[in-house]
Amino acid sequence: MTEFLLQFAQNIGYFLILPIIIAWSISFLSSLLSQWLTIQTSYTITAILSFFGVVIHELSHLIVAIIFRHHITEFRLWQISDDGVLGYVNREYNPSSFYQKLGNIFISIAPIVGVTAAICSLIKFIWVPGLYIRNTFVILIIGSLLLGFNLSAADWQNFRRGIPLYLIVILFISTLQYLF
Repeated sequence: MTEFLLQFAQNIGYFLILPIIIAWSISFLSSLLSQWLTIQTSYTITAILSFFGVVIHELSHLIVAIIFRHHITEFRLWQISDDGVLGYVNREYNPSSFYQKLGNIFISIAPIVGVTAAICSLIKFIWVPGLYIRNTFVILIIGSLLLGFNLSAADWQNFRRGIPLYLIVILFISTLQYLF
C-alpha cells in the first residue's frame, strides 16, 4: 500500500504540480512582459505586437475545446477592445460528461503547448543561419508569440474545474502502474 501511495504522490507531482508550476511561471513572465510593454508604449501597440501570440493562444483553446467535444458558441482570435480582452473562445459543455469536464484542464493550458509548438516550429522550419533579414522577422514573430503565453483568470478558473477529474485519472493511472 505504501508503494501505491508513493506512486500516486509521484504522479501528482509529475502530472499536476509540475505542469501547474511551469504554466504559472511562463504565464507570469508573459504577463510581466505585456505590462512592461504597455507601460513603455501603449495598450494599442501592445495589442498589435501581440497579434501572433493572441491568435495562437486562442486557436489552442479552440482546437482543444473541439477535441473535447465542447460546443463553441463564439470566438474571436484577435481584437482590440476597451475591456482589454484581445481574444476569446466562448464554449459550452455537458456538465454530466466526464470527458468534457476533464477537457477543461487541457483547454485551459492549451496555449502553453500551442505557443511553445509555434516557437519551436519557427526555429526548426523557418530560421536559417545567415539569413539575417528573414531571421529578424522570425525574432519579431517569436516576440509576439511570447505575449501569447499569458493565461487569463478565466483560464485558471476553468483549469481548477478540471482538477478533481484529473486527479481521478491520475489515481487510475497510478493503480495500473501499481498492479502491472
